[in-house]
Amino acid sequence: MSPAVSVADPDPLGAAPPTGQPDPSATDPAATPEPSDPTPSAAPAEEPDADDIDATAQRHDVRVINKFYGHVHASQASFGVSGGLRVGHASVGSIPTPDVDHALRYFTRPAGHDQAARTVGDKRLVLLVGDSGVGRRTGALALLRELTGAGSRIVGLSPAMTLTQLNEYEFGRGRGYVLLDWLGDRRDAAVLAFDVERLGERLRRAGAYLVLTVQQRALNGADLGQSAVRWSPPTSLAVLDAYLAAGNSLDDAAGDRVRSRVAELRLPAEVVRLLDRLPHGVDAALAEAEQTERKRVAAWFAATSSWEELLRVAALAFAHELPERTFEEVHARLREIDAGELTVVTPQPPQPEAVETLQGRRSLYRDGGLVARRYSDDPGVDGGWEERRIVFAADAMREHVLGELYECGYRLWRPLRAWIDELAATGDLEVRLQLAYAMTLLARHRDAAPQVRDTVVRWAAGRAAERFTAMSVLSFMAAEDQLAPAALRLVLDWTDGRGQNRAVTAAMALGGPLGIRYHTEAEPWLWHLSTRGKPIRTVAVRSFGLLFCTAAIEPDAATRLLKRLVVRLDRTLGHRPEPRRAGYAIETVLEVLSVEHLEHAEPVVAYLMRLRPAATSPVGVLWAESLRSLPHRAAAIEALRLTLQALSRHEDAEHAVRALGDVLRGQLTEAECGRLRRELAWALRTPGDPAQHRPVIAVLLTALAAGAPRPALR
Repeated sequence: MSPAVSVADPDPLGAAPPTGQPDPSATDPAATPEPSDPTPSAAPAEEPDADDIDATAQRHDVRVINKFYGHVHASQASFGVSGGLRVGHASVGSIPTPDVDHALRYFTRPAGHDQAARTVGDKRLVLLVGDSGVGRRTGALALLRELTGAGSRIVGLSPAMTLTQLNEYEFGRGRGYVLLDWLGDRRDAAVLAFDVERLGERLRRAGAYLVLTVQQRALNGADLGQSAVRWSPPTSLAVLDAYLAAGNSLDDAAGDRVRSRVAELRLPAEVVRLLDRLPHGVDAALAEAEQTERKRVAAWFAATSSWEELLRVAALAFAHELPERTFEEVHARLREIDAGELTVVTPQPPQPEAVETLQGRRSLYRDGGLVARRYSDDPGVDGGWEERRIVFAADAMREHVLGELYECGYRLWRPLRAWIDELAATGDLEVRLQLAYAMTLLARHRDAAPQVRDTVVRWAAGRAAERFTAMSVLSFMAAEDQLAPAALRLVLDWTDGRGQNRAVTAAMALGGPLGIRYHTEAEPWLWHLSTRGKPIRTVAVRSFGLLFCTAAIEPDAATRLLKRLVVRLDRTLGHRPEPRRAGYAIETVLEVLSVEHLEHAEPVVAYLMRLRPAATSPVGVLWAESLRSLPHRAAAIEALRLTLQALSRHEDAEHAVRALGDVLRGQLTEAECGRLRRELAWALRTPGDPAQHRPVIAVLLTALAAGAPRPALR
């Protein structure tokens, strides 16, 4: 490995390496293999793509989905939160201590806790088996904290890891590992039982502990004996008592009301959701816990006998919070499909007559209180000319409406499926995002989840707009503790033998929130996909850059990504691959070096070099290898020029530029440094205001010339 970045230096967060690979703190990451080239296999027929999303469109779509994602999260406090781990943090890698503290804030030991503690203490691993919401995640973290101590690091592993891969993993001594929502292993039950015993022996030799949470159906009927513990939830009142013992207080009247309601709740997740809402007011918290909105929705469905009203509410469930005229158009199209008036998509559906439209708007608000109109809270939107939007009377109603709709049967879902497919292919990005979020809400209903999966699989093989809609569904699922593992399994399944378009969709999804949550899967698979056929490679390279952009929200996480990229590049070039494969690797590196920040008008590497000096070392190594590649030299110099221009706008940037020059000088031979100085002196003659950039340029050129350069590795 290059002397600028030590291979032996573990990831500061102890992030798990690619699935089934050793802990970087225990072995040389350069020995970690990438996903092997898949054997071509038969793939479902799919329509050749003639409308691929270009780089600008993909970048724009990612920015929009991130903003939409944040808006939904802000408007629904419970979105994506269960079991204690907060949205926005990766499920793999080192789990920050504040996150563990947050998960355990109301923890109370259930009946099966002592048995699980004895099992993991004796066998070094335990599988907590149970349904969603019973507190398995919190229990797993509590067990590991008790075993390793409050100051010890807990490392999350990917739910996609098989037992074979776990048996190949190099566990760190004294560490606790947690694998949340394990997807299971599809091999024979007897083989699984044997591998579990073997894994326990490996953990014992390593002096480490592993707790897995899993649902019964993922065990494939295997009898794992004492290694599997059925996890039962604590009593609801016990969770309330833990809340009060933590220093929270309620007056007598409020305490009696809360205790009465808590006693009726079944799952710890429901109790925690209620307790977390108490600071916003006891009445509001109890109203949600009593499922007031669910009851209103159920009453409306029980009372309505109008097919027109049912279609209108169904349209709103999937096309929520759209401008009024946009909603009327998509609603009209649903009515047309239902009536059989049109059998193909029309670019501009005909508008209803004026009187009919007027009556439709009036009747829209006589449906029992489910539907309302809303304006933006921001008075500056559209200069004060914003169109009102059609919404449900309460945000929580949407999920309940979707659940009721699923029970309506084929008569409703025949036109709905055709209409939903049309929305997925529309050119209106806002419509597609609302549809994607609706599909995520629908997937929360266990019976509807298979339908959501089949629909997303179909869209993933479709045209560009449909693929983006599928990617958006997967991105929203990534925020849900219960749905994220299923989204990951789908995406990994598409990387091999499922057709070009699905592989492209997988690459897009791995460059977004799903990739942030499971970076140990996303990075190696994007690196591998960047060596496939051109359409897949192009999107995979962009997605690697976008993954880096998204990671830059947390500069330390982006810096760690850069260090892992150095290891990956060194591993690839160290094997002396054919020139084409080496070129693919450099293309991905250049995408990372040149990609612009999603929110700031500067390259992400310039942003990181200012904020995190530790990022300069891996950036310099990556640039040195890019500059050394003759076919990519011009692009590398242009990316370097843009970065220096961005840095020149900041008074304190000269130190970062000098450090970058030192790294480059250490990576390149004396002849290469001399040639680079001459080329940079010419290329960095910036048009506009050269005086502004000259000091930074001079610092870099001086650093490249100073002292005797160290010999390069290659």
